[in-house]
Amino acid sequence: MTQQLKPPSRPQRTRSTHRINSGSSTQDQYDPQTTEPLSEPHQAQSEARSAADEATAAFVRRTLCAHNLRTGAGDTAKGHTTLQALEDLLPPLTSSNEVDLQLYAIISVIIKDFVQTWYTKITPDHEFVDEIVQIIAHCTRGLEQRLRRVDLESLLLDEIPALFHAHIESWCT
Repeated sequence: MTQQLKPPSRPQRTRSTHRINSGSSTQDQYDPQTTEPLSEPHQAQSEARSAADEATAAFVRRTLCAHNLRTGAGDTAKGHTTLQALEDLLPPLTSSNEVDLQLYAIISVIIKDFVQTWYTKITPDHEFVDEIVQIIAHCTRGLEQRLRRVDLESLLLDEIPALFHAHIESWCT
């Protein structure tokens, strides 16, 4: 049996006042940077983005968390199923929920198209996919920590141009 990688507790994130539209059109929506109420065109864009995020989250749930949904992870009181937040179902990939959602969307497409197509023919078990998600989460958190230590100014202004120049010189000779 492989060693189970335990994700660290999700880092405390700054709470954005931008809310995902939960079906109630009476919610005020705010700009995440300024915490000012959104103007009418911005609110329409925000609602469209929220709808797209909800669709993305639903796709990720169907692909990566289907076994959690089938085991009754939601509350079925009054005939409604309450879906758990993806942050509760999946390990954090980065320190940003918005980035995590998009990365999980990419991972979901890859797993759906390139893993589940053959794996579901072998077994209905979901542990393999869960392990893939855990390994990817472990790697992305490590990559994020390393990227935080990189001196971007030096990399962009010194190292990359020097490498590019050396590549061009070696190609020309």
